[in-house]
Amino acid sequence: MRRFDAAFGWLSRLSANTGARTKTLLAYAAAGAIIWFVSRGISLAAMTNAISHAHLALFLGTSAGALAVWLLGETLLFSRLFTYFHRRTGFREVLIPNATQYFLQIVNLAVAHSAMILLLSRRKGVPLLTAGCTMLFQGFVDFQVLVLMALAGLALTPSFPLRATPWYLIAVFAGLCLASWFWMRGRPASGLACYVYDLPAMSAFRRARPWHYVRLVALRAPIFALQGLVLYLQMLAFHIHVPIGLVVGLTPLIMLVTSIPLTPVGLGSEQAAILLCFHSFGTRADLLTLSLAVSLTNLIFRMALGVGLVKPLISSMHETTAS
Repeated sequence: MRRFDAAFGWLSRLSANTGARTKTLLAYAAAGAIIWFVSRGISLAAMTNAISHAHLALFLGTSAGALAVWLLGETLLFSRLFTYFHRRTGFREVLIPNATQYFLQIVNLAVAHSAMILLLSRRKGVPLLTAGCTMLFQGFVDFQVLVLMALAGLALTPSFPLRATPWYLIAVFAGLCLASWFWMRGRPASGLACYVYDLPAMSAFRRARPWHYVRLVALRAPIFALQGLVLYLQMLAFHIHVPIGLVVGLTPLIMLVTSIPLTPVGLGSEQAAILLCFHSFGTRADLLTLSLAVSLTNLIFRMALGVGLVKPLISSMHETTAS
């Protein structure tokens, strides 16, 4: 037990300093409020009926496989990210920290990211703030990929109910491209822009060239695209029949909504997004039951992942401390 406390003491201190408990309670309260709002008028009997007729083996198998592929793909992505901008980083070095991050995301998003940053920083000797900004750069690239994929999906779904959405996304994507141009054009002449550009922690943003973006996008885009196929199979398990092209096209928009750090792992926002996007293809009860099943299995699998990670994480922490 002492070894466990030593390994996780830094996480406890971090949680206390950032008010993680309060943030977690507020996040779950927000998720509950969203779910209550979208579930008004849906009877429990209708949801129970949807579960009883679902093909649970297909649903659970698809969900477990999706989490595994996402974890492995993202681990490869982060290993390449740190190799490009810092020191050579192997797949196995990132696997345990990344899996730990997945588990901690059900508790607190900030703590989850901090755990990943701290473990990688200790292993690779990169300053904490620099490691955090490198992860921020990957998030910046991810956001570009999601917005672009969401725009492509909306182009294939002219009947999407929120007609102004593409214009908002175009504006966001233009802003992201402008930000990329700012970093790639070179050092500004003076002023606040020069101060931000020269910050030591922003080394990944400064060093990123078009080929970095291309390679990182080539690793991230298939991970995002896979989610469309996963959601299609999960819908089939609940006997919700939507054309696969439409599901794949709208999934990036759903992921864009669930990536907003308002609720834990998209709980609540995912239900609202699925009901909005696919309201023409199933009853509200079926869609809500499906979306809740997706979110809850995600939470349960992440908890199981965390339990299985206790010993490997302790060993990883001790190896890092010893080195």
